[in-house]
Amino acid sequence: MQRNSIHLPGLNGLRAIAALSVVIAHVTLDGVADFGFSNNFDFNMAAYGVTLFFVISGFLITYLLIQEKEHKKTVNIKHFYARRILRIWPIYYFYLIVAFISMFLLGRGKEMQVNEMWYYVFFATNFPFIFHTYIPVLAHYWSIGVEEQFYLFWPWIVRFSKDSLLKMAIFIFVLFLGIKLFFWWKFGLLDYTYRFLNLTRFHCMMVGAIGAILYSQNKSWFIQLFSNKLVQLLSFTIFLLKGFELIYIPSVIVHEVLAFASLSMIIGQITISKRIINLETSIFDFIGKISYGMYVVHPVLIVLLSLIIKPMHIQQGFRHVLSYVSTLAATLFLAWLSYRYFEKPFLNLKNRFAVVKTSNSMIRTDENE
Repeated sequence: MQRNSIHLPGLNGLRAIAALSVVIAHVTLDGVADFGFSNNFDFNMAAYGVTLFFVISGFLITYLLIQEKEHKKTVNIKHFYARRILRIWPIYYFYLIVAFISMFLLGRGKEMQVNEMWYYVFFATNFPFIFHTYIPVLAHYWSIGVEEQFYLFWPWIVRFSKDSLLKMAIFIFVLFLGIKLFFWWKFGLLDYTYRFLNLTRFHCMMVGAIGAILYSQNKSWFIQLFSNKLVQLLSFTIFLLKGFELIYIPSVIVHEVLAFASLSMIIGQITISKRIINLETSIFDFIGKISYGMYVVHPVLIVLLSLIIKPMHIQQGFRHVLSYVSTLAATLFLAWLSYRYFEKPFLNLKNRFAVVKTSNSMIRTDENE
């Protein structure tokens, strides 16, 4: 393995958990598809899976930027954006075109608000999502838009901060959280400013960024606290129980609680000796590597499968099993095809812009994340 190659174990496993949470929850999401269920299970785990994605992204991007700055004494912004473009844009725009065509062919063209399509083209999808005017099969694009918006400012801050990066990260976290809580207190849950901050969740990404800074500084108190086995157990338990709405956490702070739980799950995985759950396995590694494709393609598959399954005269129990199993199987298969035959060439090109090599696999290849 190359001297500058970095492998953070278990992150693919956490990506797998996040992606599976989103896909499972969206099978019964109103407005996307109708499988003919007599009653829907109301899972909110998709939103919490996205929070886990956000914290992983904030942690990994910040950690790699810090490593680059330590090696090169600066951050190559052009190379950073080249890597992000090659990772995110190809399948993003390909699916965007496929979704538009599919909806028209399925007679759902009225859902396509032509005057709002530019939101999807320019990664601003969180805005129509806030105002409930989104295109159903593209509603999930809001989180990709949020990540792209995060990338507009955070690498610049990492580059130009000297010894104040941790203070800056804490300031951004407190600022966004404070504004969010103020608008909740003053105007309530339906206020659009509150909804914007609660959805966009830059401060949840900053939880990951703060964790990356402290981890890169090898702060023993931080590593010991967040890798503590009881803290890890509590974090996984909160994520699981809240995903099925079996515990109550006030909605105004639920994503913040899950963000810190996600950070403990991350530190617990990369601190191998203290893991309570080993996510560094071949199946989790595989699902984690194709998790972005899973996230992108699954809504159209849900729509297509619902058109097949709904007319079937089958028992409700079997209908549920068939719907979930077929959705997961089709999503995994199509995401693998996308990763293997469409995304891979772009990922190989992306490696040319890597300053710090990373391994996106437990097998330790030189594949960038």
